[in-house]
Amino acid sequence: MKYQVFKEWEYAYRCLFLLILLFIKTGASCQAQAVGFVSFKATNEFTDSTYNLKKPIKLDYKRTHVIISFCDKRDSVSARYAYRLVGFDNRWHENGPLTAVNYINLLGGEYTIQVKNLNFPTTIASLSFQLDKAFWQSPWFVPMIVAYGLLLVGAVLYFIRIYRLRNQIHLQQIRNEIAADLHDDVGTALSSITFLGEMAKSRFEKKPEDIRPILERIMNESREMMQTMRGVVWVINPQNDSLTDFFDKVKAFAEAILTSKKIQLSFSLQDARSQHMGLEVQRNLFLIFKETIVNIAKHSEATDVSIGIKVEKDYMWIRIRDNGKGFDCDQETEGNGLRNLKNRALQIAGKLDVESKPGEGTEVKMILPIT
Repeated sequence: MKYQVFKEWEYAYRCLFLLILLFIKTGASCQAQAVGFVSFKATNEFTDSTYNLKKPIKLDYKRTHVIISFCDKRDSVSARYAYRLVGFDNRWHENGPLTAVNYINLLGGEYTIQVKNLNFPTTIASLSFQLDKAFWQSPWFVPMIVAYGLLLVGAVLYFIRIYRLRNQIHLQQIRNEIAADLHDDVGTALSSITFLGEMAKSRFEKKPEDIRPILERIMNESREMMQTMRGVVWVINPQNDSLTDFFDKVKAFAEAILTSKKIQLSFSLQDARSQHMGLEVQRNLFLIFKETIVNIAKHSEATDVSIGIKVEKDYMWIRIRDNGKGFDCDQETEGNGLRNLKNRALQIAGKLDVESKPGEGTEVKMILPIT
């Protein structure tokens, strides 16, 4: 009898123990349901905004930084949390006892933040929000950028082509002008030589002693034409485009022309650099020297000529002076010679002045920008 009573008490204790365990589990379930979100904040790097958790959360595309707070109020002391952001990363990440997470530089889309207390991992709290997509995240943005890049490359290639074409047209114009200059010079020289030859022929039988000066003029005209031809051909050679090379040729030309007239030449070149000179600058500058030197040889009756060139910073200074008979500049203002010299200087952005007085020689001064 006593043994049976003991069995009944043992059975009662076991039932009570099971009831206690069931109560504990039911209480734990209630505690897990208490995990919830406390606040949701978003920022655009300048201002923070707090959103109402009871309403749908929709963020502007600039608010790419979010801070989310949560807490399990019934297990706040021993709680250990894990979280994940569905739509960004589906893996769970332990957060320890910390009750906040933050994400920065989120892209546009729909997200759901999920949090659980690792002490009661079966219950998960969720909060969804939407972040608007920026225009550069749209499907049409990359094709548009590619099309814009192709358009830009096409425009660059087009303008490069136009630039080269304009340069070719400009060079062709210079060639045409050089050809016209040569035609005029050669035509004038040949006409003069032909006229002098006819004159020498007519006087050969009547006055042979008059032929000598005529022949000398023919020789001078021929020599001058040869030097001009050589100078122009040298100028259009692309290998001869530096300051030093150019003025070496100018010096050789001046010596050839003036020596035939027994005129002494003093030539000075200061601070010259091996700097590039464009074809148009070389052409006009050579013709300025050529016309000035030929005029001195033909008309000045000078015995000495000095040519000085100085390069200073971004400018070139040129001075050509003779000790000839000179002339009255006021009377020669309308002459083609001086006007041609000044026009050629203007074509290369230079400025040319001529100073002369009867009996005091002539001085040609020029300033020319160089780059």
